[in-house]
Amino acid sequence: MGEDENQAALSDYNTPTSNVEDIIPKGGGGGKGNRVSPSPDNPLPAEGQHAVATATAGKPTIEALHETVQTDELGKQVTRGICVLISPYKYDGKPEDVAELEHLRDKFMRKIVGKVKNGKAITKGGHVKEWVREDENEVVTVVWFNDLKLSEELEACHFSMPLNIDSHYGDEDFGGKDVKVYGIINRDSQDSQLEVEEDESPSIWERIMDIFETDEEVDYISAPFRWDKKELFAGIEDPNTFFRSALRSYLTHHILIRTDVSKKKDNADGINIRGLNYLKLKGVYSDVFILHDRPSTLHRRQAFKEKDDDTKVVDPRQELWDAWRQWYKFQPLWKVRNYFGEKIAFYFAWVGLYSESLILPTIFGLIVFIYGLSTEKVDINLAGDATQQVYKFFIIFNNKLTPWFGLAVCIWGTWFVEQWKRKSNSLKYEWDVSNFEQLEPDRPQFYGSKTRKNPITDEEEWFYPFYKLYLKISCSATLLFFMVGLVVASTIGVIVFRLAVSFNPLLTSILSSVINATAIMILGFIYEKIAYKLTDWENHRTQTDYDDALIIKLFAFQFVNNFTSLFYIAFFKQYYSKNEIFPGVNKTETCDYSYNKTVSIVQANGETIEGPETFQSCFPMLMMQVAILMIMKPIPKFCKDVILPTLRFYVIRLYKSCKDNGSPDAATLEGQGEKKKELIDIIEEDRQLIPGDNDFTLTEYTEKTIMYGLIMLFGTVFPLAPLIAIICNLVDIRVDAYRILWKNRRYIAQRAEDIGIWQYILEFLNMIGVVVTSLILAHTLDISNDSVLEGIDDRWLVAFAFEHVCFAIKFLIAYMIPDVPSDVQFKMRKEQFQVNRLFERGPVKKDDTSTNETTRI
Repeated sequence: MGEDENQAALSDYNTPTSNVEDIIPKGGGGGKGNRVSPSPDNPLPAEGQHAVATATAGKPTIEALHETVQTDELGKQVTRGICVLISPYKYDGKPEDVAELEHLRDKFMRKIVGKVKNGKAITKGGHVKEWVREDENEVVTVVWFNDLKLSEELEACHFSMPLNIDSHYGDEDFGGKDVKVYGIINRDSQDSQLEVEEDESPSIWERIMDIFETDEEVDYISAPFRWDKKELFAGIEDPNTFFRSALRSYLTHHILIRTDVSKKKDNADGINIRGLNYLKLKGVYSDVFILHDRPSTLHRRQAFKEKDDDTKVVDPRQELWDAWRQWYKFQPLWKVRNYFGEKIAFYFAWVGLYSESLILPTIFGLIVFIYGLSTEKVDINLAGDATQQVYKFFIIFNNKLTPWFGLAVCIWGTWFVEQWKRKSNSLKYEWDVSNFEQLEPDRPQFYGSKTRKNPITDEEEWFYPFYKLYLKISCSATLLFFMVGLVVASTIGVIVFRLAVSFNPLLTSILSSVINATAIMILGFIYEKIAYKLTDWENHRTQTDYDDALIIKLFAFQFVNNFTSLFYIAFFKQYYSKNEIFPGVNKTETCDYSYNKTVSIVQANGETIEGPETFQSCFPMLMMQVAILMIMKPIPKFCKDVILPTLRFYVIRLYKSCKDNGSPDAATLEGQGEKKKELIDIIEEDRQLIPGDNDFTLTEYTEKTIMYGLIMLFGTVFPLAPLIAIICNLVDIRVDAYRILWKNRRYIAQRAEDIGIWQYILEFLNMIGVVVTSLILAHTLDISNDSVLEGIDDRWLVAFAFEHVCFAIKFLIAYMIPDVPSDVQFKMRKEQFQVNRLFERGPVKKDDTSTNETTRI
């Protein structure tokens, strides 16, 4: 759109002047628009109806773009796919800056809604409704799009949608067989029809598993959506079910962030798109969020199925929570995906499988613990030193089964990762995101420095030279290593401080712990800010590349931050209990636990006798540190996700109660039901919810992966670690589910085809876990005469053998377990066959019995 068109568009849009108004531009050309307040006589047509231009007093208008927001059959407000934009009513700053911001806001609205030019209405498919609050200096704007616009965006984003095969093949017996879960489809050359060989009846195990299922969705065969072939897609006639909730919100937000308000002269800086994200950065909008779904009769319990009662109210959030809260059942992953998108659904699928797989190491760990209690003789003297007595009890974790538990954990890690690969590839196929990363669009924040022709589309596009990206990544890596070095330096500094001071030992220990914790928090806060700045500066083209780069930076810091002290206790502290840390300085470390061990002593006359010798061991201290980390690690997150939101809720409720001075509170309004709530009330409800992070999964993956690393690297010294992890996961899954449904604003749906670079981080932890476990067996476990490795002189040889045997088993398991299940491979080939047949033949009538057709696959 040229500049003259932009000015013509702006001439139809006025600054809001009343408290509750709709934007209704009228008149043609450069005529001024005017605004009217909404009324009950201005209903919205059916959601699938497209906006059309009408004529009033001989002048075209686009009134259909400005109706009241949709309500269902019972008058309940429908909030699906509505984005809320908050902007200042009057901007602060210099007059020219204020004019620029107002210009950008008005132009953005015109790009969404449309305009009237040369006597013709040009619609953009967008709907806008505004509330002006002069006393609070803000404008509340809601935006949603009609189904035609969503369909266009659906095709542009290369979404795969379910096909309605049985409506277009001529086989009367083929009804309902267009689902991915059915059996083999053979070609019958005699009548050109498809036959289905039914799979065998479900086994007893499958029937038992069905008891724990929470998803009832049918997975239809799908293909990339094409508007010119829309009649081939199932449910296209009913947009209420065709666009699932997450898809509608994703498309709405995607349209907004890619609605470009730039001028021709703006393209000199290489920024591809100046959309919603750009306007937020400039200060045009101060807040943006997507509304949660509210109860409505327009929702369907199951896509493409008839309802028994057309006025039955369905609450998607409540249904999802009812299925999710049942801890003894599988998670409703399909429902999670349909409401929050694939990225969040993949996280919950991963943490669910992680929790299930922890059952085996948990059982083995309990066996090791019980065996230690029954076989290890612990002589505890309550009158003795408390530290020594506690450490004596911890000796039960070092028994003859401990090395075997370490081996089992190393093998379990590989088995879990391989099982996740299979699960991930299955979900990737079922959720139709197999090719997402290949077709992923550029980030709106991406900018290019040169132009070139796209080798595929032959269109001019901006690109960023690889050598510049490589140089920036190298600079970021240098700074990353510097910050990691600071973490190590802070740990060493605390150790030196503890050894250098000479006052009360208990006070010294407490003070050193406070210094260490303070240094960790300060460095963590600084590094997180730096990591985001560096990743923005690197200018990654896609969101997946951006997320991977950010994850590497944050995880590297968290890994060093959480494991440095454990590495020191396991491999260095015991050495410094016998040697000076600094030459010439008579200061040594202590493991706070000593034991006597019978050894061979060579006397001066050359004779060898058996006698006791005192040794120090850091095993109890290491075990205690691992246990404390496993127990304390979830507590800050629990306070953040549960305690603080609960306190916040009651504080806000008390404040409103005092402010309203006896007026009905939120609980009373909630009891009256959603029917009596206006849209602005719903907006305020969601606005008061806790704003979510930009990426919900980032902090969750980091937390769970650190716990996973503790099990893989140091689970050998604390066999109860898997038990603590599985309990934390089961609690955290439900806590996260509740807060993202009811306590947090709705997260913007995001697509993904897997868990991204976290997959490689898990494999890294598996590899380093084998090495660390081998070193612990050789260096840390020799603390009693009853140890399974007692009597072996060359402990390093044992560690070397353990490492190689463990790696051999891991590689064998990884080789024997295919990443893609065989049934998924078959279904993919079957789907390709059906899709090719359908798009090749096109829709046919039921009586079409053509036999002269060749199928290409």
